Amino acid sequence: MPITSALSTLATALRPRKGEMTRAAIVEAAMAIAARDGLEGLTIGTLADQMQMSKSGVFAHFGSREDLQLAVLKEYVRRFVDDVLRPAVAKPRGLPRLEAILDRWVAFLAREITLGCIMIAGAVEYDDRPGPQRDAMVAIITGWRAELLKAIRQAVREGHLRPGTDAPQMVFEIYGLMLAMHQDARLLRSADSARRARAGLRHLLEAARAEPAPATASTRRRPPIQATAARTRK
Repeated sequence: MPITSALSTLATALRPRKGEMTRAAIVEAAMAIAARDGLEGLTIGTLADQMQMSKSGVFAHFGSREDLQLAVLKEYVRRFVDDVLRPAVAKPRGLPRLEAILDRWVAFLAREITLGCIMIAGAVEYDDRPGPQRDAMVAIITGWRAELLKAIRQAVREGHLRPGTDAPQMVFEIYGLMLAMHQDARLLRSADSARRARAGLRHLLEAARAEPAPATASTRRRPPIQATAARTRK
């Protein structure tokens, strides 16, 4: 097969199919609606109107509203991992990685605040409503808390945080600060919620930071040679 023909065939194979592009556009629009109105405010009818499609056209890609909601959660997690976790784990293990995770999480949430955070709002929507959506929310938050726990324990092992650091308690307090940031911004319209969240996280890490190792005889600084010579002459 000629090279040009082979490249053309490969390009055709890699080109997104129309159905895949339409599905991606539907999910994009659905995420905007879910951020604004909540996952329970996401309906096939509203989405069809926004996409200028028929309801049957939306149903062709998602068999039910539940499937659509789960697709939104899946896409949200993919973006969260790409924006927050993946760049942070490129940092060295320990405090640099933990600080990067928290810094990027605050930045991610700050960008969402104008519309609403699907993860935080969804946790409230489904906290007492059994079903696949609640199961998905539990899995998302449990998985994220596990990543935070892992990063904190790595910081302890690297000697950056104190050996007795209560990692689960730190995760709890970190989550509390992030929830406070969301509420301050969304409900109270505070303009400095991100700054206060960063300050709280910084204080939390500083309180758990490991003490520097005590100086030993070999590491203590010796007096300058000139000063020693001067004392000897006296």
